[in-house]
Order: sequence, then structure tokens, then C-alpha cells
Amino acid sequence: MKNKNMSSINKQLVKDYLLIFIGIILTAASMVYIFTPNRLAAGGAQGIALVINHLTGVNTGLLMLVINGSLFVAAFLLLGTSFGAKTLISSFGLSFVVYIMEKYFPFGPLTDDLMLATIFGSALMGVGVGFILNRNASIGGTSLIGRIVSKYTFLDQVNCIVGTDILVTIFAMVVFGVEIGLFQLLSVYLTGEIINKVIDGITYRREVMIITEHRNAVMHYIINDMKKGATLLMGKGGFTGRDTEIILTVLTRRDFIKLKIFIRKVDPKAFISVNMVTEVSSSTSDSSFGG
Repeated sequence: MKNKNMSSINKQLVKDYLLIFIGIILTAASMVYIFTPNRLAAGGAQGIALVINHLTGVNTGLLMLVINGSLFVAAFLLLGTSFGAKTLISSFGLSFVVYIMEKYFPFGPLTDDLMLATIFGSALMGVGVGFILNRNASIGGTSLIGRIVSKYTFLDQVNCIVGTDILVTIFAMVVFGVEIGLFQLLSVYLTGEIINKVIDGITYRREVMIITEHRNAVMHYIINDMKKGATLLMGKGGFTGRDTEIILTVLTRRDFIKLKIFIRKVDPKAFISVNMVTEVSSSTSDSSFGG
């Protein structure tokens, strides 16, 4: 059993770091091939590095390494080690990949159109950062600043991160001009929205409630055929006043489609209600809900 648990943990770690690596590649590509050539800074350490790069010509990836390194020293002194190994690896990994891409693979901008650069750069970065955040890591930068500021003020971490990104963008606006600055503000908004969509899209589940006259058949299918959990809730018909049993389960989109097809075969008159949920957790390993 111990070896099995260790194997499961190792597989999860491999999956986590694989997704973090993919997220790093996508995020770095958005910076090197879209944002930096068009002088677009979507906040964070990248935004600060881009401004300094414009003023001094120093490699953006190298600047990000210095900025993130300084922030990690500050976070270590002020927060302890709570920011975790994954954040350490992902933030320095991103800076390193940006440095390598800029130095050895300088393919130039994918587009010179600022609107296209804003939209597609934000999409690429949003997906990349979403992958990283979904693995309980971060890319450093303003997320570390947000954690430090929120610890010593009344502000929450999200507001601190957003506020810092806006300040970086305003700073970049002074250096690059108002027009580019407005595109940068748009990019901050789009990137945040896409990050949320990616995280929600990965974790979305469907909370399914079923009222049917063939309860045993549906329960058997969910538990034995689908290998999922279910809970019975007691209800009362509003019109008839009769007691009734409601089947409650939580499924992925694919599993819900299978269940719906089965229910339509055994009871076309069954009532099915579906709600979207973004998080499912249990304090025990024997949860009553299916994943």
C-alpha cells in the first residue's frame, strides 16, 4: 500500500511539473515573441524588466532573474518558506527560458499590430500562467509583492497584485507613451480573465440532481458502472406533497454526458438539474461524490 501511495504521489508530481513546464514555455513565448518586441508590459516582473530593458538595453530574461531573485530574498525574510518549491522553480524557470529564447532563438515579433499583439499575447500568457497557478505555483513577480504587502496591510493579496500590475503599467505608459499604455492596461485585464477561465475550465464539475422513478437503476449505474459516488437526499413534491428521493452526484462533463444518455434510456421523464461547481473537496478519502 505504501509503495502504491508513493507511486501515486510521484505520478502527480510528474504531472504537476509537466504542466508547469508547458505553462512556462507558453508564458515565455508570449513575452519574447509578442509583448517585448511591441513594448507591451502586462504588469509583473516582465513589465518592470521591459521598461528597464528599453532604458538600458540589458537582456529582459536576465533582468527578470535579478528582479525575481530580489523578491524571493525579500519573501524569504518576510514570509518564511511559505511560497513553496513550485513557485521557486516556476519563477526562476520562466526567467531562464526567457533568457534562452531571447539570446539563442530571437525570431522577432509574431505580429507588429498592437491590437493583435494585445489579444493573442494575453491569450498565450493567460493560458500559460493558468497552467502554472492551477498546479499551486506562481511566476513570482507581483504575486510575491502582493503576498508581502497583504501581510503587513489591511489589503487582500488579489487587490495587492492587481494594484501592483496597474502601477507597473502606468510606469510603462510614462516610458512608452499613452497609446501603448492603454493597450497594456487592456492586456492586464484580458490576461486576468483568461487565467480565470483556464483555471475554472480545468476544475469545473457538474453537480447533478436527479428525480426519477427508476432510482435503483440510476444509482447502480453511477456507483457500479461509472465508479462514481452519489448521495440520496429526501424531498417533498410541491404539487403532490409526496415524499421523494433525489440523487445527488458530482461529475465531469464527459461523465455527465454518459449519465444523461443512460437516464434518457431508462426514464425519459426523469428530472435532471445541473449546476456548475469550481471546487470539490472532501476531508476523507471515501467521499460520497464522484469526480
